[in-house]
Amino acid sequence: MARRHYFHHVEHRKTQAHSKSTLWLSLMITLFFTVVEFVGGIVSNSLALLSDSFHMLSDVLALGLSMVAIYFANKKPTSNYTFGFLRFEILAAFLNGLALVIISLWIFYEAIMRIIYPKPVESGLMLVVATIGLVVNIVLTVILMRSLKSENNINIQSALWHFIGDLLNSVGVIVAVILIYFTGIQMIDPILSMIIAAVILRGGYKIIRNAWIILMEAVPTTFDTDEIIETMISVERVLDVHEFHLWAITTEHYSLSAHVVLDSRHSDDAYETINQLERLLKEKYGLQHTTLQIEHLDINQLDEQYFDHVK
Repeated sequence: MARRHYFHHVEHRKTQAHSKSTLWLSLMITLFFTVVEFVGGIVSNSLALLSDSFHMLSDVLALGLSMVAIYFANKKPTSNYTFGFLRFEILAAFLNGLALVIISLWIFYEAIMRIIYPKPVESGLMLVVATIGLVVNIVLTVILMRSLKSENNINIQSALWHFIGDLLNSVGVIVAVILIYFTGIQMIDPILSMIIAAVILRGGYKIIRNAWIILMEAVPTTFDTDEIIETMISVERVLDVHEFHLWAITTEHYSLSAHVVLDSRHSDDAYETINQLERLLKEKYGLQHTTLQIEHLDINQLDEQYFDHVK
């Protein structure tokens, strides 16, 4: 038996060449500096550098996961995965956000332990490594911000938050070195680490929240369901809209399904009305993947209470 080819009006895949090249470049730079920062943190005995090196290691893992997500997002839908593999990038983003939260909590713990059991810090080496890290993270942040402007990708967004956290950590380390040098107060190192951890925690929360909305198939925050339903009902011959569902498969890839009750006196125009609704949803709200089911009060088995409500 010949294999059936599944045709879709809307392409359930993403070709993200710019995001892919951006992630590759970011991965190579990050991997190199992770090693540099880890060695520097061990030699200088700096918690800020060590915590940032582990954060950078999570960046390497996050970028690798994002690369896998882009690979799957570009694969065609199959008979079993009719929406394609777009949702994989949301799973990757969720894991990246979770990694940020775990890392920030680890930094909090280590900072508290360092406050309880203080250790001397080699400020000279700490400053050199932190300065290099600052330059690297500025470059990476700019690269990712430019990529995000050309292609909206939740994995690029999560990677950007990783590097913003790294950038702030580098600034914090430099500030810590200067303050430790002039004041001799070693506790500045863990205190600044805790402040940076709070920023990382906030970024991780935002990534998890955005991914959670998509994974739970909640209505995307950019849409108002009541407004969309009212717009649909305003179309001539449409009596009511119910069984309304609006969700996102991945970022900026939305789907809508609904039952549309039409006036039975104009049954010949049913498909024309549905086509009109689809054009309206596409032009006004950018909803290209819509599935609308026609219902008639006199044909479909709607209960009497609903019948009276509509009529």
